[in-house]
Amino acid sequence: MKKLSGFLLLFVFLCCSLSAKETQIIIFSTNDMHGSIDNFAKIASYIQKERAKNPNILILSGGDMFSGNPMVDQYPEKGFPMIDLMNRIGYQYEIFGNHEFDYGQEVLNRRMEQANFQFLCANMIVDEETAGIKQPQPYAFLQIGDTKICILGLIEVSKRRTGELLPATHPARLKGITFTEPVSTALKYKNLRSRCNLFVGLTHTGYNKDCEIAEAMPELDVIIGGHSHTRIDSTIVVNGVLISQAQSNLHYLGKTTITLEDNKVKEKKFELINMAKLKDEDTDIKQSIQKFRKDCHLDQVIAHATAQFNGKEPLGSLMTDAVADVHNLDFAFQNAGGVRIGQMAKGEITMAEIYQLDPFGNTVVVYQMTPAEIRTLLMNSYRKASKRADLLVSGMTYTIHTRDGKAVSVTIKDMNGNPLDENKQYKVGMNSYIASSYRFDHADPGHEMTATSSDALIEYLKQQKEITPQQPRTSIVEE
Repeated sequence: MKKLSGFLLLFVFLCCSLSAKETQIIIFSTNDMHGSIDNFAKIASYIQKERAKNPNILILSGGDMFSGNPMVDQYPEKGFPMIDLMNRIGYQYEIFGNHEFDYGQEVLNRRMEQANFQFLCANMIVDEETAGIKQPQPYAFLQIGDTKICILGLIEVSKRRTGELLPATHPARLKGITFTEPVSTALKYKNLRSRCNLFVGLTHTGYNKDCEIAEAMPELDVIIGGHSHTRIDSTIVVNGVLISQAQSNLHYLGKTTITLEDNKVKEKKFELINMAKLKDEDTDIKQSIQKFRKDCHLDQVIAHATAQFNGKEPLGSLMTDAVADVHNLDFAFQNAGGVRIGQMAKGEITMAEIYQLDPFGNTVVVYQMTPAEIRTLLMNSYRKASKRADLLVSGMTYTIHTRDGKAVSVTIKDMNGNPLDENKQYKVGMNSYIASSYRFDHADPGHEMTATSSDALIEYLKQQKEITPQQPRTSIVEE
């Protein structure tokens, strides 16, 4: 009798094992592409081959598809090359990145209408009467085979000087849109877990915030992330949630493999596909990329560099010298985050390089400011975490004095080493992002010019014809 019972148990076990259904879902993802399109031909070829092996494929974007490549940013229909290529590769969902707003809402709305993929965001509230885009869905459901998948979208925000929570883009481009904190917002949707077999967070909040979301919301299975340009090259699981990110600029393709047994997640694995190691390219996509490149006419040489520009300090000095010269200013400021390349080679400087350096289309705002007011701007620009001065400058040198890592005072001198006249008002220029985002005292409300900072740079370079890297003008001294 005992032997019979044993055989029956073994038989039941084997039957259960044989009846268990295993499914693999593959999520391909990119993030922070910033207009980089050259590797799309390789991505298209790779995904086609993978789809032939397993049709259970999802293609997602972790945001920031715009801003960084003049071929895309200066295309007659700004941003269209990205939309066209993503449509043809088969992207299905995109979370808004902060740089999706860089062209303004009217242009963004046109690109959204052209997209075959859906934009998601749960912590973004659109007043459709005053904004230029429509309210996105917070989440989406889709079915792959028998597996029901839910995707929840979240964008990064930070508190501005007005107290508003906003993504890192020009506030004027966010008219009619309000944002909420992503972690607390995500928790409002945790009950979606019961309505799906696979729960995906599609985020543009950065790796550290993704970890916070995972700690707070273990209901998620996977986070497909972006914003911090983090290169995650192995499976990282936080509180049971797999967190992924594929660096930036289409150098890598993220591949997340989810194994489900009887529609319950059994295993999760993440890997990066290095585009530099792939050779096969989709011919049609490659031809389209070549056509987009020809259409832009960005190879015009406008000046020569006598030496290589290395780092944000000399490049930022070039940008501020241009603004100060063209607008006849005493001083000009440029935020380090707006210097978008790390170096510029000796030799010919083309229009393409200028738009790579300064892609955002920010206008110039001019103020009459006293030295005391200028010091408030510099003090509030100090970045404690990185121990650096965020503002690059023309017309002066300045030193921020710190104590225990905190800015306590600032010393300003003109380019001859003399202190400023405390009773004088100086003509000061800055890009409109600084003017609207940084905290500083200014009795003068400021005057916004119609020209952009990149317009000034192009005009300046055409006048100068030759430029040379300048010595650093900022310093930090710990007391």
